Amino acid sequence: MLRRSFMCAAAIFSLLAIGASEADSDHHRLCKGFVPPNDLRIPVGAKRNWAFMNATNGKGVTEAQYNTIVDRFERLYRDDFTKAGGTLIVNRLWESSLVGAFAGQKGDRWEIDMHGGLARHAAITPDGLALVICHEAGHHLGGAPKKRVAAWATNEGAADYYAALKCLRRIFAEDDNATIVADAAIDLNVKENCERQFTAPSDRLICQRTSMASASVGQFFADLFREPRPPAFGTPDPSVVEKIFDGHPKSQCRLDTYFNGSICHVDVSVALSNSDFREGSCVQPQDAVGFRPLCWFKP
Repeated sequence: MLRRSFMCAAAIFSLLAIGASEADSDHHRLCKGFVPPNDLRIPVGAKRNWAFMNATNGKGVTEAQYNTIVDRFERLYRDDFTKAGGTLIVNRLWESSLVGAFAGQKGDRWEIDMHGGLARHAAITPDGLALVICHEAGHHLGGAPKKRVAAWATNEGAADYYAALKCLRRIFAEDDNATIVADAAIDLNVKENCERQFTAPSDRLICQRTSMASASVGQFFADLFREPRPPAFGTPDPSVVEKIFDGHPKSQCRLDTYFNGSICHVDVSVALSNSDFREGSCVQPQDAVGFRPLCWFKP
């Protein structure tokens, strides 16, 4: 089963420096990555003339911004990976045209592949890219629920939740968030919830900035999947699953997950658990907001 899973990733995505001969018993790589399989490719220097670009002023992320984001992530999270039992390896694949990002484990090598094609998409901002790497970190560190077919990995919805609940809060904490948020068009629903859930100005600002990162990724989803409009903070997904869904939730459900993670009051220092989803997070019924959305999660 492990060999089959690895071969799936290698065949579908043609990941650089990974061959069938490496598909040994301790190599686990997720087949789907940050987004489901897609044929979009954005090479270095590509003319930004795809559909999304025609309707926005988006420019994607520069190589310098890409490296700055990865540098900070590595500095902040290297020890966390070590304490969890692995060695953090971020594969900087800026030259790759593939639009995706991936997580995998081979023994104590806990890897994240960051492809440049995704960073160059017009919808992706630096904060949006930070959310992507935080999502991939979530597969390693995001706790329960785990994937059924890759038990080492936190599932897709929970990796999204971890990105907003824990990771982005640490990534953004070093910045002048008041200045960054000052000129941003923050959704009123976001602003009201951030102010309601947090009393410290610094926490409110990070909450709002996380919504900006989420909106970037939401725009990216809308373009990638040719959706008529991007997901919105005021239109949550009303669906309720009968059992936990391990795959990629729909675009609106994913935005809801980022939003709920951003407004959960539980402190970033409270660790998540690999066995008990209640630890380190907001849960019903004691929390009215901030819990994992029911469009992918079943308590």
